[in-house]
Amino acid sequence: MDIHEVRPGMICRTSDGSGYVLEVDIINQLVLLQREDETIPFQVHISDLLEETD
Repeated sequence: MDIHEVRPGMICRTSDGSGYVLEVDIINQLVLLQREDETIPFQVHISDLLEETD
């Protein structure tokens, strides 16, 4: 997935689960995600996001 495809409000999947995108740091290629069942957001590198499969 390209960092420019990721937008706040999207739901993205990682190997640790999925979360809503809160912020995107294009320069450092980082994405801040919030899981529905947790209060603390977590940050992942763009390479940790899983491609959506149909």
